[in-house]
Amino acid sequence: MCTLPELMSYLTLFTIPKAFNDPHVGLIQRNALASWRQLAPAVEVLVMGDDPGAADAAREYGATHVPDLPTNEFGTPLLDAAFREAAARGSGEVLCYVNADIVLLEDFLAAMRRLPRDPYLAIGRRWDSDISAPVDLSDGGASLRTWARQNGTLDQGRGSDYFAFRSGTDFGLPAFAVGRPGWDNWMIGRALELGLPLIDVTASVTAIHQNHGYGHVASAPGSDWEGPEADRNRQLATGIDLYIHSPYNATHMLAPDGLRRARSLRHLRAKAEAFLALRPVARPLRRLIRLVRRSNSASTASPPSVGRSQPSNGNE
Repeated sequence: MCTLPELMSYLTLFTIPKAFNDPHVGLIQRNALASWRQLAPAVEVLVMGDDPGAADAAREYGATHVPDLPTNEFGTPLLDAAFREAAARGSGEVLCYVNADIVLLEDFLAAMRRLPRDPYLAIGRRWDSDISAPVDLSDGGASLRTWARQNGTLDQGRGSDYFAFRSGTDFGLPAFAVGRPGWDNWMIGRALELGLPLIDVTASVTAIHQNHGYGHVASAPGSDWEGPEADRNRQLATGIDLYIHSPYNATHMLAPDGLRRARSLRHLRAKAEAFLALRPVARPLRRLIRLVRRSNSASTASPPSVGRSQPSNGNE
């Protein structure tokens, strides 16, 4: 007879896929689901939403389908509801929202097991890769990991495609539309606002992003993912969007040899930039910086003539 701990997974992955109608979108989302299934039984997967093909894909890959997710007027699922459903249904000690086009391999689960038992938010950068066929996972993904690192490109780190946290952590997530800008930036800033360790696991994880377009975005003016839903996401961010967070805002890094403080010059610079952009106490300093920049810009545009006095620009 199985005991309760044996029936529970360590990690609950939850995702909101796009419709599977487009052949390439369907392919890359099935690749992602196949990679997650390989991590069972330590990992359970919740596939959320009612877009065409979601329920069938969940059955095909042994995941749990969560239907009837609330949506906005464009039909886009809302993330606050997804996080609530994951908290209610997930059996894992760790919950992780992950975009439906991200291939995760055994190093991801290993990294999650090395994180603290206290609350945190774990994020990371991805390897952007052109994939147009089913991925080969016959060796556990070892060859795919090597291929992605040799042929893919490590993303510059604007936001994150996955967010892992201890079960029971409440971020107070607003009703962001999934797959639109702003909410990932909010998540990183919110973790810092709550005083949680923000852990960058990039050095220990090969998260593979399968490149694609953004034709699914309603009323987008261009080829990327902007549109009215992006504007609303930014409005819901209520101030945190004044600064664009990245994994360089992490307080800690999960290196192959363990967890360590993030103290590189790049990390310290990001911390200072976030402080200047977001903290009310830094408002006078922000004004001073703007004045200095204007003064430097004016000096560059109109270099002083030798032997002649220069009039004040009225801003000093």
